[in-house]
Amino acid sequence: MAVADLLVVLGWQLLVVGALLGSAWVALRLAAPERGPRAVLRERFYLGVPWGSLIVFGWVLAVYLFVQGGLWHPDEPLAVPFSAWSYFYPLGMAFAGFAHVGPGHLIGNLTTALVFAPLAEYVWGHFPESEDARIADPQVRAFVAFPLAVLAVGIGTSLFSWGPVIGFSGVVFAMIGFVLVRYPILAVVALAARSAVRTLSDALAEPVAVVEVTASVSPPWWYGIAVQGHAIGFLTGVLLGAALLRHRRIRPDPRRLWFGTLLVSLSLSLWAVWWVRGEATYVLFQALGLVLVFALAALVTAAVTADDRPLSQSQFGNVARRRAALAALALPLVVMCLIGVPLNLVAVDEEPREAALDAGDYTVFYDEEVEDRMFSVVEVEAFGETTDVTTSGVIVTSPERNVWGQEVPAAELETHGDATVRIGGLTWSETVEVERSGWEVGDEAVYAVWLENDGERVHSYDSEPVSPDVLLDGRTITLHTESGTFYVEVEGEGATEYAEVPDEGEVRGVNGLAIGNDDDRLVASDGASAVPIAEAERYTPRQEDL
Repeated sequence: MAVADLLVVLGWQLLVVGALLGSAWVALRLAAPERGPRAVLRERFYLGVPWGSLIVFGWVLAVYLFVQGGLWHPDEPLAVPFSAWSYFYPLGMAFAGFAHVGPGHLIGNLTTALVFAPLAEYVWGHFPESEDARIADPQVRAFVAFPLAVLAVGIGTSLFSWGPVIGFSGVVFAMIGFVLVRYPILAVVALAARSAVRTLSDALAEPVAVVEVTASVSPPWWYGIAVQGHAIGFLTGVLLGAALLRHRRIRPDPRRLWFGTLLVSLSLSLWAVWWVRGEATYVLFQALGLVLVFALAALVTAAVTADDRPLSQSQFGNVARRRAALAALALPLVVMCLIGVPLNLVAVDEEPREAALDAGDYTVFYDEEVEDRMFSVVEVEAFGETTDVTTSGVIVTSPERNVWGQEVPAAELETHGDATVRIGGLTWSETVEVERSGWEVGDEAVYAVWLENDGERVHSYDSEPVSPDVLLDGRTITLHTESGTFYVEVEGEGATEYAEVPDEGEVRGVNGLAIGNDDDRLVASDGASAVPIAEAERYTPRQEDL
């Protein structure tokens, strides 16, 4: 970026910050004299500062910048080695709850945490509210207890995940649930503040946004949301908050708690229960999701605000209403965690592949309609859906790390023609370049895929042959590829001949037909007539390359 452009960006950033400070100054000048925010903060925070939240922010940033290599590759941090693949890969389990797949993912989670982490720490407080508190020292509560609690929740969401999750969102959802049970309406307001913080951060990062409309390849917005991981985090936060309120003998208003839980759950898309049906079909169970959210709001309200009057009389004695509600709320959390245990105990045993590129202990290859190990870890058929699904694209495997995952969808490679996949570990990283080349034959295509890393280039995939819908002089034409070389095959008059696709400007005779390449357009001629049979694939540049 030129110096002049940098100055323009800096000017916009200063203008935004100045406008914010000026607007806040007007409100403060008009406010009636009362206890200032510093006095309020000092009642709950050591020296009036949320030290635990700052430590957590520093840890998440350190993981992104130094562990994942985001300092050197800010747009492409190492994500594969720091995902929660399996119990047999403890490195991924340890870091998955704090690592991110890119800057957008990181900023999205941190802006939410920027709002809710201090609030959760405020609810916890550095100064114990009773003399029998197990941790009484405010410095220990600020600098040790709160960060360790966040660390425990982050690792817990990884340990019981259903698949290779990555991201801080499980912890963020726990913070939201923790704040919700104490200050329901404040949690709703904080979600609005989160949107404001994101808008501010976007404006500071890109004061003037220029977007060109291009072809895009993306599944629906709800695909990929780790609903199960979010639910585990949220329920964990709610139950921890309920225990804290019980200890402090605090009972929130049930109406506010129900209303706050409902709005927060809807805003956080906890209703987005989804599944995949094949390679390009995604299913969203909206009605079921809303029913679950309504039930969640009722259970949270009852678990936090119900009294200890008996719910029923049985041979086991009295069952208190609050305990019954807590048990009902904890049940889905326990079930989700129990399901996650066997899923994370399955080991990857990938057979050697010839058309693959090996880098370190990873194997990278391209294939289509292969069993998707992310979903078919166990075979389940229920409600008309099945875990027996397939996937197509660039796949990364590592039996040593128990890694198996699709990193680049086939549709993305078809649109853009190339991609990069970063692999590595704690002390090393490498980039695999992926390239596709092909010919469009009507509505179909003949193409090949190559992989390259550190000077090694491997041909990984050839598509099926395709015949154009033409019959010239009684002859059938077919395009196919072998080991990345494209051929034209002509069958007719009792013979079959084939030759390499001619270079641009060349003409080759194949079994009585002339096959010419006119500006990446293949034309077949029998001397009396000429018909186009294929065009070279053209790819759409990525937005960041424009």
